[in-house]
Amino acid sequence: MLRLRPVLVVAALVAPLAPAFARAGEHVFPERNDDRATRDATWTPAGTWQVSTPEAPLGGGTRVSALLSVIDAQPVALQARGVATDASGRCSEAAGAGPWLPLRETFARGEARIAVVDLDGHHPCAQLRIADGDGARIGDLQWELLVPRHPDAGARARALAAELPPVRAVVPELQQIGVVPREEWGALPGGCSDPETDWYRMAIHHTAGPQTADGTVQGRLQVTQAYAMDSGEWCDIPYQMLVGYDGSLWEGRGLELYSGATGGGNNDGNLAVCFIGCYHEPDADCVGGEGHDVTDAMMQRGQLLVQTLVRLHDISTAVDNIQGHRDWPGNSTACPGSLLHPRLEELRADLTWFAAAEADRSWTEAVIEVELGTTRELWIDLENTGGLPWTPDLTFLAPTPRDQPSELGDASWPSPIRAATPGDEVAPGEVGRFTFTVSASSTEPVVQSFGLVHEGVTWFADAPWGGGPTDDAFTITVVGVEASGTTSGTTTTSADTSGDGQPPSGDTTDGASSGGESTGAPAADDAGDDGCGCASDRGAEPRGAGWLAALVTVLGLRRRATARRRCTSPTR
Repeated sequence: MLRLRPVLVVAALVAPLAPAFARAGEHVFPERNDDRATRDATWTPAGTWQVSTPEAPLGGGTRVSALLSVIDAQPVALQARGVATDASGRCSEAAGAGPWLPLRETFARGEARIAVVDLDGHHPCAQLRIADGDGARIGDLQWELLVPRHPDAGARARALAAELPPVRAVVPELQQIGVVPREEWGALPGGCSDPETDWYRMAIHHTAGPQTADGTVQGRLQVTQAYAMDSGEWCDIPYQMLVGYDGSLWEGRGLELYSGATGGGNNDGNLAVCFIGCYHEPDADCVGGEGHDVTDAMMQRGQLLVQTLVRLHDISTAVDNIQGHRDWPGNSTACPGSLLHPRLEELRADLTWFAAAEADRSWTEAVIEVELGTTRELWIDLENTGGLPWTPDLTFLAPTPRDQPSELGDASWPSPIRAATPGDEVAPGEVGRFTFTVSASSTEPVVQSFGLVHEGVTWFADAPWGGGPTDDAFTITVVGVEASGTTSGTTTTSADTSGDGQPPSGDTTDGASSGGESTGAPAADDAGDDGCGCASDRGAEPRGAGWLAALVTVLGLRRRATARRRCTSPTR
């Protein structure tokens, strides 16, 4: 938004009628802001009133609409009148002026108020005046002279809201990512009726105003809708979706109705996503001259929203297809701001709801040996590279093929088909640990793959809401080995070296034991020529050795296990 400067005000007084204060795009709020500093510098006293310089939009208007910030809840005396132009086209009280008429307050929340008045006819210019005692209580004062396209939109919406509040929930996919439906943020019933069924492009906007009203993003959303309708410019808030500075997501006009935001003949199929706030450098383009920083929260959640809409409507993410408001032809605007516009590529970048990348793991060996009848605890750390958090008891590391129990599972798993869930919520960008135990009931190697799933929503491997890894990205091979110091029949697998006749301290079985007899195979075998030695040749194979190396290892273990069985001749 353009903050009114004294030099511009003087020009408006002496120059011919021109679009100096005309809406330079399709922003909801007026671009003229007579804040305290501007009023002190340019407004003139007239009896007990302070009087503005004229507003002179191209084409004139019949209604004056104002958006004020007021420091208390008391009423303010604010009036407007129409002003004529002289033969040279200048706004001139001498050429004629209408009566002063009080503006009627239509909306108030916290410091934000909206007031409007219909003039006594069409006028090329307009003026405001404020009672002397009220000027100090008013901060920003945005106002405009216009011809309302939807003059009764606000009044009709309030009448409908009193009869039957609308129920129009967002689609489930948008609810999943946390979009707040209209009925939850207190939206008035909209008066729009033109449908839209083919979204194929997207325009990014900002409101070019404050981020909150009454201290909340919700309050600012209510102000935005109320001004859009009370001014008579729109049948509803013009944006389909909105993003708060805190990353909150909001349903605006909705996805079933035609967009009204982008202008320049670019509204057809052009889905409008608007960031609430003014994202310019601190300069005259923002109300009060105060721009807002672009937060990581709004960019991350904005990307999630944009990419969800992309998938819902099969919208291309090409640069010329998702653009800022100012990039669409026929628009004269700096929207979406000098700070946000350079970061639009972040919104175009692919982002799925659920995706992960490995960060660390507790095992390095290609084949994990577990003493028969016991379990071994493993963990894997995964970074959340998707757009939604992982939730305990909803997000799982799960054996694959999907929904089939694993031979390695034990009673500590959440279920026979779910191996582990994170202990705490894992936000996007954070790392979560999945801890699980595996059991061994046989000397035959068991190869088990794992995938990730968010219950009731998607497997991470499945498009469009999953972005990987694949179902077999995490694979382990587990083989059971005899515990040292155990016997099978009359064959001793390991001598007791403790001197007390007791088995080694770790030689126990737990509730995860298979209950089967020992095979009598030694804990490990040597690399002797006959294949029947008693020392181990197992070594830690480098992590990520690949499927071929793992397969060779497994086959080798099978051959050695067979040789051990021939050598020890266990009792069956």
